Amino acid sequence: MTEALAPFFAALLLAYLLEPLATRFESLGMARALASLAAIVVGLILVIGLVAIAVPIIHHEFLQLRERLPDALSAVYAQIYPWLLQLGLPVDDSAALRERLIEALKDQSGSVSTTLWSTLQSGLGMLIALVGWLVLVPVVIFFLLKDWLQILFKALDFFPPRQRGMIQETSQEIHQTLRAYLQGQLLVMASMAGFYAVALWIGGLSNWFSIGLLSGLLVFIPYVGYAVSLVVAGVSAILELGLGQGLLVVLVVYGLGQVLESFVLTPKIVGDRIGLHPLAVLLALVLFGSLLGFIGVLLALPLAAVLVVLGRRVLRAWHEEDSEQKDPNHRV
Repeated sequence: MTEALAPFFAALLLAYLLEPLATRFESLGMARALASLAAIVVGLILVIGLVAIAVPIIHHEFLQLRERLPDALSAVYAQIYPWLLQLGLPVDDSAALRERLIEALKDQSGSVSTTLWSTLQSGLGMLIALVGWLVLVPVVIFFLLKDWLQILFKALDFFPPRQRGMIQETSQEIHQTLRAYLQGQLLVMASMAGFYAVALWIGGLSNWFSIGLLSGLLVFIPYVGYAVSLVVAGVSAILELGLGQGLLVVLVVYGLGQVLESFVLTPKIVGDRIGLHPLAVLLALVLFGSLLGFIGVLLALPLAAVLVVLGRRVLRAWHEEDSEQKDPNHRV
């Protein structure tokens, strides 16, 4: 059930993000349908641009890992080789180990290719699901953007007339909260990308800009994005600077980055705007991730922000009702 609804949730979020752009195009004289198409095209270009930045960086790091791993492991092995000999263990020297690693990586590359090909052949259902997403999501986004105001007005018809004012106020509050969250998140991403890039440059990494930019972009995915960027930077630093210096640089840079993001930027720029405690963030990630998978992880904080607004509204109405019951002379 949740897998079937996941494309519609994704389309709704993307349509919400693109709606101001479609409205802007409409204000320039475009018809609403054409403005919706233009907004979708711009959004698609942005997504392709982000993917074009992230994928080559990760691919380059794995290529570097494959090329440098034999030398790095043989260097470490050369340090412990005398100890192994003193223990009387039948071991190869570092040069022989390096050759074995190179052969193993070549064989592993072929086996990975074979496995990948067999997986692609047997993954027809996954391919159909992917095509469904690629077709369904843009169509849903287009109709949501084209009929955005009509959908909002029609949705109000489901509520009694006396509650429509409260529903509109709640919707406006949700809109302001989500807009503040998105603006704050973009500012945090830009700030962290600059921090990681400068810090990795000071640390001595040659590809400091690409890894710093990727780390800043991945801030949008709570916890998971940090883990991915930490692994990518760690592999690159260890292979380029050596085990000791590479680990030290990555631990210092990303330790300071986590402190800066979690205790300074996010609480001040994002947290105060949506009112979520770090434990609530973790709970939202687990809850929505289990319901909607990876899409749920991406939507966890916006959905949690919506629930916070609704919760505040419910508590406010509850306290007002309690006050009216305690004051029988009170009249609306």
